[in-house]
Amino acid sequence: MSQIENHWTEVSQIEIELTRKMVALGLDWHDATAMQQLAAECKAFGPADAQAAYTSKDMQRITRAQLFALASLMLQTMGNAAEEDREVHGGEVWKAFGKYLYT
Repeated sequence: MSQIENHWTEVSQIEIELTRKMVALGLDWHDATAMQQLAAECKAFGPADAQAAYTSKDMQRITRAQLFALASLMLQTMGNAAEEDREVHGGEVWKAFGKYLYT
C-alpha cells in the first residue's frame, strides 16, 4: 500500500509545482493553444537548452526549464507506477498540459 501512496503523493507534489510554474509564467492551462505550444516547446527542449537557461540568469527561461523538468519527472513517475501495475493520474493542470505531450 505504501508504494501506491508514494506514487500518488509524488504525482500530487509534481502537479502543485507545475501549477506554480505555470502561474509564474502567466500560462492558463484552460487555454488549449497555450498548452499545445508549451508541449511543443517541452518536446524540443534538450539538455543544451536547460544549460543555457540556467546560465542565462533569465528567470522566465529558468522557470520554463524547471517546468519542463517537472513534466519529465511526472512522465517518469507515472511510467514507474504503470510498470508496477499501479494506476495514478495527474489533476486538471497535468491533464491540460500532458495530453499534448503525447501527440
